[in-house]
Amino acid sequence: MCFCGESKAFSECCEPIIKGEKQAITAEQLMRSRYSAYATVEPKYLIQTTHISLLKNQNEADIRAWAEENKWQKLEVLSSQKGQSDDSRGEVEFKAYFIDYEGKSQVHHEKSTFVKESGKWFYLSGNINPKSVSQAQNRNDFCACGSGKKYKKCCGK
Repeated sequence: MCFCGESKAFSECCEPIIKGEKQAITAEQLMRSRYSAYATVEPKYLIQTTHISLLKNQNEADIRAWAEENKWQKLEVLSSQKGQSDDSRGEVEFKAYFIDYEGKSQVHHEKSTFVKESGKWFYLSGNINPKSVSQAQNRNDFCACGSGKKYKKCCGK
């Protein structure tokens, strides 16, 4: 099975998208391929599929380090709204399970927004722990995603 949880081989599912041999057709397909890119440590793909408005905050070395220091366990897609081939925006809520650098089990719960421009899907934003609105993070707290960075330097950018 592919890292993204689809019942296809990686070589038939996310790998051709990550390698640029084909494009993600839906926002969910892009999100799944991005998860697989973390699992296979492909930071260039993650940067290429991030919206241009966020690129100044992207650092290939940081993405690579975070992807390598975690053991990616599974992806659970909770919901997908819009984001079909004829849409220009979409949202995907998911949980990514991983074991962090200290050996602790973690869950990254996010509701991501994607935008389609010039026929290509891009990651635009993410709301971490979307059902925990009362647990809003202070910019100087450690990020809830488990990266070990302060919120302002991670998901709060």
